[in-house]
Amino acid sequence: MRASPLFLLLLTGLSLLGQTAETHTFRQWLGGQEVGGSSTETTQRGTTREIATREWMVLSRLGQEIRQEIRQSAQKAPDGRLTFTWRLQLSAEPFEGRAEWSPRDPDGLSIQPANGPAVRKTVPTGAILWPEELDAKLMEAARTRRSVQAVTFSFPIQQWSSIELEPKGAAPLPGFPDAVRFAGQESEGAATATVEVWISPTAGELRHRTELGGLEVLTQRSELPAPVPSKEAGAGFFEQTLQKLPPHPFQPWMPEWTLRAEGARPELPEDAQQSQVAKGRWRFKRAAPPTASEAAQPPVTGIPGTDEARFLAPTPLVPFRDPAFDGLLRRLGLPPGLSRWDIARRVNAFVFDWITEKDFTVGFASALEVAHHPRGDCTEHGVLAVALLRRLGVPARGVTGWVGLGEMLGLHFWVEVRLRDRWVPIDPTFDQAPASALRIKLGDTDLADLGSVGWDTAATALSGVQWILDQEAPLHIQGDVVSGPGGLRLRARDGRWSLHQGVLQLRRASGGPWRLQAVTRPSEAQLKGASHLAGPRTLRQGWWQPGSRLLWMDLGEGRWVQLEDVSESEAYDLLDQLATPAGTS
Repeated sequence: MRASPLFLLLLTGLSLLGQTAETHTFRQWLGGQEVGGSSTETTQRGTTREIATREWMVLSRLGQEIRQEIRQSAQKAPDGRLTFTWRLQLSAEPFEGRAEWSPRDPDGLSIQPANGPAVRKTVPTGAILWPEELDAKLMEAARTRRSVQAVTFSFPIQQWSSIELEPKGAAPLPGFPDAVRFAGQESEGAATATVEVWISPTAGELRHRTELGGLEVLTQRSELPAPVPSKEAGAGFFEQTLQKLPPHPFQPWMPEWTLRAEGARPELPEDAQQSQVAKGRWRFKRAAPPTASEAAQPPVTGIPGTDEARFLAPTPLVPFRDPAFDGLLRRLGLPPGLSRWDIARRVNAFVFDWITEKDFTVGFASALEVAHHPRGDCTEHGVLAVALLRRLGVPARGVTGWVGLGEMLGLHFWVEVRLRDRWVPIDPTFDQAPASALRIKLGDTDLADLGSVGWDTAATALSGVQWILDQEAPLHIQGDVVSGPGGLRLRARDGRWSLHQGVLQLRRASGGPWRLQAVTRPSEAQLKGASHLAGPRTLRQGWWQPGSRLLWMDLGEGRWVQLEDVSESEAYDLLDQLATPAGTS
């Protein structure tokens, strides 16, 4: 569970940086920490003018370092034709492409991604493609102290950007006495940011300031003095996106949750899993299991209907027609005749197992890269699952939002599959099908391009919002059985349960107390060094870790529990004594 750095890339794209009269370098700070910068160089090669830009960023996320880099080139021929190339490095394999525009066809921009079909974008009236034209417009606005509006294009994410600035008066900066401060908004796709921009009539843009998730983002010319560092170093951006939740021993199993939003109230889409029950109060439900009709629905063969075609199409992010996916399908080994839902569950589990390195350093990888290199986190699980599902005829899309896991609520990416007239969430990062209830959906994506993913919106949508659990989700203890909402029951033969402030403990004559909590299926990395055990009578499966003395138990139907401070002999005993009695939902 984490946020991809893509939204920071998007934010960088929102900046107006692009001085091309000569070589310039910019530095960037996030929350008072320097994280990257950019450089722009203009050259004249015979009759062709070229502008080369490089942007870079290095961030720390949950103790691991992530890097991203963008290299772009814009060339202008004597007849006015423009050619653009870009290379976006978010992971091992870059996203690359080429685009062309001609004054003979001023309304069309032809784009050719390296791993996808050609795309034609309609150029809005008055849009600016050549960077020097934007520079000239900004400097003229600073000279005349007039407002400025412009539309530009971000090639790495293939989206149009709009800029609206109003002059606020002279604001000299060291070495630039003619600087003028502007304030306004920049929008790229669904992301809108409030900005301040300092522009010189003679030197162009000097400084750009905005906010992301409560942290100041400052980008300025390298000639300007660095900002004074804060005396108290705050948490990093990714850590700030996490919110604390009270503990609940059966959180992944709960059928529904009600949360109250304190602070700025977000606008969320509503569906069968997510609905507003009162102003500022939302109910989040686990998707209902498929009906008999849904469970039997076959995958799409032949030409899909118009309502499903875009969710079955290959894109540069999910290029499932590449031969690499032939090998994955052989590994998956699906028998013929499976329904959509059977395929979805098997793909969900396969992707969880295929990505053996649950790695937070991957910014955003395409499904093809994940097919070659099984590493990454939620976005890599999601794009690979979507690619395989579409290849197998199951309409699938990605979802950006927040998910509750343990005692944290954080940014996440998961998948939805189409069954009859509804979309059912599954989560290959945790091997959940249907996915758990405690997740806040912000939007979905057909994964047509990077801009459609929506990490920028996810990073900012819940800024200033604190989610509070608006229900106790009570558990009841009767004898050796603990039960909860939705028919949830767990029995420990001859055991004694205790519950205090959300922490559930179990004692038996053979030992304890052991803290018990429901968890998602443990990954290969978590089970490294663990002993695979089976109950002597029940043959129930479990994994016991000698060093940490943790016991993971598979209770069936995708339900796992973890017990703490368990000896090996106690582990064998617990595997036989713990069960979910008949009737548990």
